[in-house]
Amino acid sequence: MEHNLQVDSKEVAMANVGLITYHASQNQGSFLQAYATQQAITRLGHQCTVIDFSLPMQQYAYQVWKPLRSPKDVLKNIFALAHYRDYTGRYRNFVETQRTLLHMTAEHYSDPAQLQAFADTFDVVVAGSDQIWNTSAWDYDDAYLLNFVGNHTKKVSYASSMGGHILDKQSDMTLAQHYQALLSDFASIAVREQDAVRYLQPLVRQQVQQVVDPTLLLTSAEYDAIAAPRMIDEPYIFYYAIDAIDRNAAAARAVQRFAARLGLPVYVMWTGNRSYGLKKYGFRLVDVTADPREYISLIKHADHVLSASFHGTAFSVIYRKPFHVVRGVNPDGTLNMDNRLSSLLALAQLEARQLFADRTSDNNWLDDVDMSVIDYDTVYAHLMPEIQRSRAYLAKALEV
Repeated sequence: MEHNLQVDSKEVAMANVGLITYHASQNQGSFLQAYATQQAITRLGHQCTVIDFSLPMQQYAYQVWKPLRSPKDVLKNIFALAHYRDYTGRYRNFVETQRTLLHMTAEHYSDPAQLQAFADTFDVVVAGSDQIWNTSAWDYDDAYLLNFVGNHTKKVSYASSMGGHILDKQSDMTLAQHYQALLSDFASIAVREQDAVRYLQPLVRQQVQQVVDPTLLLTSAEYDAIAAPRMIDEPYIFYYAIDAIDRNAAAARAVQRFAARLGLPVYVMWTGNRSYGLKKYGFRLVDVTADPREYISLIKHADHVLSASFHGTAFSVIYRKPFHVVRGVNPDGTLNMDNRLSSLLALAQLEARQLFADRTSDNNWLDDVDMSVIDYDTVYAHLMPEIQRSRAYLAKALEV
């Protein structure tokens, strides 16, 4: 059963829509959520332009050669030189994919003040998905709360995330007032996680809705259209985790033991220089210049997916793959129970599909792991009403 996102048969007035989100991060999930939001808006009959904005700090994080601001930058440049092909190839691939698949503004903007040029350019401006409302993020700016948009332009959000621990900040009255002030003139507010609904609803007059991540609005067939060909010619487990996962030895050991049970090799994708550390666990590093097209391919063709990533899990569901979420251990010894992943698993009623890395010392640990075949017809019976409701929200929010 495939779901689809088509324009309703009733006539819709085409809106000129601007989208601001974390589209420029050289991160698979960030790019694909931006692409999916763009495609969802377009399929509803509107024109969508991604505002090509990213802060210098975000650009610094992904550029190959770092400007020399500290001794660490010298070391980073030496490391980049040692892995020149890996770094430059991945950077070029990402940039080319962004330019090819995203309909972006002609100019790039790195200063929030420059965005005043768009104050009244669009009929609607959408604050998109990803953690764009996480004020603790190093690449956050109030532009993602649409502080540059004029009074005559409709402001809406779709699946904006406030990060995995927003309820821990409820006692911060200054932060609450900040959100309250900047969201006061939004026409529609939709967030990705239920915790964000709980946090924001007491602060604003609008009804705050929870919607699905935009990647879930597109079908596997639509992603097939941009996916790279198969990359690995043998059965395999694809393990996807962000840059720092090699520091989490418990998670890596959990993946090792799980893979041994299945008798399959583990392939990982380069997400930063710490990814090289995963080799010591016997994991195989695939083409390290891999871009989002290849990321889709690696999930599509995997025999099993292990993911510590929200979007790694989302694409496992989209492609109906056997999967488990790897719950790593925080520096203080607690499990990383990020509610972004918990929210998705609860929505799909797949909470049992988790590997808890703090339990690996138990020799019988894997006996308690749910290895049953996932009934995706049942999963989509739960998901489809939420996908359709999310689609309806977006269609209504974009009306002009």
